[in-house]
Amino acid sequence: MRHALAIAVLVLSGVLLLLGLGQRTFLAGPAEISLPVDTRSEAAFAVVDGAEFAKLPGQANVVVQGADAFVATAMTRDVDAWLEPFPHAELTVDQRQERLLTALIPGAPAEAPVAGSASEPADAEAGLDPRGSDLWLDSRYVDGVGDAASATETETLRVPVSIAVDQSVLIATNGTDPIPSELTLVWAQDRSTPWAGPLLAAGGLLAVVGAVLYLLAIDHDRRGLGPRRGRRGPLQGLRNAFARPNRPSRRTSAPVDSDGAAAAPRGDRMSITRHDRSSNDRGGVRAMRIGRRARRAIPVLGIATVLGLTGCSAEYWPQVGPKQVEETPTAQPSSIAPVPVTEAQLHRIVEQISAAANRGDDELDPAALEERFVGDALAQRTANYQIRAAVPDYAVVPPRITDEELDYALVQSTESWPRTAFITVASQSGKTDADAAADGTADGSEDSGAAEDESAAGEDAAEQQTSPSLALILTQQSPQENFEVSRVIALRGGISMPQAAPAEDGTALLSNDIETLVLPPGQVGDAYAALLQNGTEAPEADLFDLESDTLLENYGRARAAAAQQQSDDKDQTMKYSATARQGDAPAVALSTGAGGALVATTVIDEQIVDAAGGRFKPQAQGAITALSGLEGEQERLVQQVAHQMLFFVPSKSDGAKIELLGVTSELVGVSN
Repeated sequence: MRHALAIAVLVLSGVLLLLGLGQRTFLAGPAEISLPVDTRSEAAFAVVDGAEFAKLPGQANVVVQGADAFVATAMTRDVDAWLEPFPHAELTVDQRQERLLTALIPGAPAEAPVAGSASEPADAEAGLDPRGSDLWLDSRYVDGVGDAASATETETLRVPVSIAVDQSVLIATNGTDPIPSELTLVWAQDRSTPWAGPLLAAGGLLAVVGAVLYLLAIDHDRRGLGPRRGRRGPLQGLRNAFARPNRPSRRTSAPVDSDGAAAAPRGDRMSITRHDRSSNDRGGVRAMRIGRRARRAIPVLGIATVLGLTGCSAEYWPQVGPKQVEETPTAQPSSIAPVPVTEAQLHRIVEQISAAANRGDDELDPAALEERFVGDALAQRTANYQIRAAVPDYAVVPPRITDEELDYALVQSTESWPRTAFITVASQSGKTDADAAADGTADGSEDSGAAEDESAAGEDAAEQQTSPSLALILTQQSPQENFEVSRVIALRGGISMPQAAPAEDGTALLSNDIETLVLPPGQVGDAYAALLQNGTEAPEADLFDLESDTLLENYGRARAAAAQQQSDDKDQTMKYSATARQGDAPAVALSTGAGGALVATTVIDEQIVDAAGGRFKPQAQGAITALSGLEGEQERLVQQVAHQMLFFVPSKSDGAKIELLGVTSELVGVSN
């Protein structure tokens, strides 16, 4: 019975150990589910909806092998809009048969561009490189540029995918070549076996218990064998098995008596008896030592087994406590249009804008700006680069745009295009030590007041050196284009920006003819242009807060009057005048959520110098020559200064006036 119990325990321990090991080996199942893409199309793009990845269990991955392999994640609405002009493959998962199905979607016909629009429709035949688009939440690619012998075809891109159901994955190469043939969707399976540890631990423990029971059974069978005198303590049967048997001494050769017993002297008998007892005692001591060693080895073996099992990783054991489930973001139905860009996307956009602007500032190369600048912002820096390339000591140096975002941003909530954003960033002084030294030694003795005229924006140079905060107006015209800077406005020191909702909550782009504000946004530029041209006596002055407005003191009518006074003091006959108008680019108005709007617009201030038939004529030199190519005396000069301006326009119900929040002025053109 004892033997049967011990064997049963050992068999049960073997079963548990086999099950524990089996969970980690032959019972574990596949490490991943792999579904290769079987498509023979020439489509340059493939898209997988986020809901498809949830059809199979495990961590989804997109595995692409080949040169220029590209994988991006984005909102489904953005991916669909970006892909609309191009034929592409749509991949779906057949959950029952565990295979991928491919549907070819033809590209939509290109629409004719809107009149006056700078954007052009995407060419479906030429394709478009998806790398660098502002729409992607995240993107990874294999750089195939380099030596063809570098085996870029063997480069593998493995992208873990954990997206919401309203997001999608775009797979492509360079936008022209077909999608890589080595494309696979892989679901890595959960390899944790929480019962492997308990099974192995129970099996090891039962193995120790079974071994102990088996030793006890053997001890019981052998307990009746061997001498019992002088033997005490546990495991007597085992000690008898390990004890040395009694043997006669080889040293004594005693004669045999008449009964057949060996006769020996009394002294010899005493010696033999003592010898036998001594041998028995030594055998018993030896057996007791062996028993003690065995008893010590059993717990040591058990402890070693437990320690070996506890050294296994956490996936061998059940997790104690509430199970942590990774939450996958889901689309929340809402009647409010979503914010099209995230904080991470905004930061990436600002970094790229800063990099492009700094390259242009360092090299005085407007071509470096074209990928991120447009409209008045591009015209301002282009004119400045042109002047500074010819006149190194030109006083006006635009502040450098940094990627340090400030805590004020507005992003339009919309699902369509164009999309608009308002971002504030820090700046650094664009002037070097050499520029500052040149300003201190510049010659200001040019004839006929031309020095003052040609640097119409020069008086703001000292203020710009303080590195003001900059407001960037960004616009994305279409899904295939990136956000571009249309205006860069230096915010005035000491102002308080109107309270606005966080950027992640979004804002509304207001119509330029909205009537709920003190003045419709489309008319703000014209109203301020009237102030520049006619002075503060104009009727429009009642609409603006002019207490801290210094622009009217240095430009427009005030500047022309100051130049006229200087000319008259020198007995010159030249006539100075000024006109102003709103620029051609439309105003941008964003709701602040506090009953008002931020309005960005551009006002063109024209400073006119006319010889008026006299012998004194305006001189074309320096910055004027750099921009226009005109040289020497002219009958008439017209200098155009662009003022990129930011206003806060309150609502009519507030009873407040329009406040000028910032302005950037630059000489952008000269004509005669």
